Amino acid sequence: MILVFPILFILLIIFWGFVTSNLILKIPRAPLDFNPKSFGFEFESFKTLTEDGIEIDGWFIPSKNKSQKTILVLHGWGANRSDAVSSTIFLAQNHNLVYFDFRNHGRSGGNKTSLTCLEIKDFESVVRYLKSQKPDQVKSLGIFGFSMGGAVAISGAAKIPEIQAVIAESPFASYKKSVYRFAKLFYGIPAIIVPITLYFARWRLGFDPEDCSPIYHVHKLSPRPLLIIQGGNDPRMPVSEGQSLYDKAGEPKEIWVVPGADHGGIHENDPKEYQRKILEFYKKWLKN
Repeated sequence: MILVFPILFILLIIFWGFVTSNLILKIPRAPLDFNPKSFGFEFESFKTLTEDGIEIDGWFIPSKNKSQKTILVLHGWGANRSDAVSSTIFLAQNHNLVYFDFRNHGRSGGNKTSLTCLEIKDFESVVRYLKSQKPDQVKSLGIFGFSMGGAVAISGAAKIPEIQAVIAESPFASYKKSVYRFAKLFYGIPAIIVPITLYFARWRLGFDPEDCSPIYHVHKLSPRPLLIIQGGNDPRMPVSEGQSLYDKAGEPKEIWVVPGADHGGIHENDPKEYQRKILEFYKKWLKN
């Protein structure tokens, strides 16, 4: 009887660790609701393999006006490439656009999400594909990422010198701190037991996703430019996340905080200003 309680306690920790780490690693896939044709743009589908053998599924949209400039658009956690189209398709007038699903999202392969390191591998595989298959259209490469995609855009571009300009909308600065924040915000999980979740996620992945957090890599972007876009009323990714990245980044850098905007609502808040800000950034920094 004396041994029953310790055994039950250990089993409870293991159960809790698996269940809560699944909330990070095993996000349910959402269907692709749109494609570029929904907005009047032709596109090509492509597939490419990551260095660890995961198939990544994507779209290449040639610019309405022939261009050597290409922008990769990275979606957020739990979403897919189709969710990013409506707010960014305006860029296809004068830029080629690339949308793809991260692993364990949309139609890409893989069965685990890391929020950082694994998704950087996906990003790198798409850049390799573009350089080999579309060399004349990727003379100049930019990146736009939203939420998780924004964090991956920063940390990934730090490793990929071909990326000339980075826009990150509502990125997190630290994977670990984001897990603590989401645990409290969405599940009411006390901070004292979040380390169990983090331990099991780390053990099941075989590495610590915190190592790929953008707060440790953003300084490597300089002298390439960075624009951080942040909603002023975003409890998921508060302004402090973008500000901490801005403070760590080298020049040139800019942060644009949109008062009253929630997570994913910046485009709807003022579409004309949103488009103007992004177009001016890429016009200035993406060179032929």
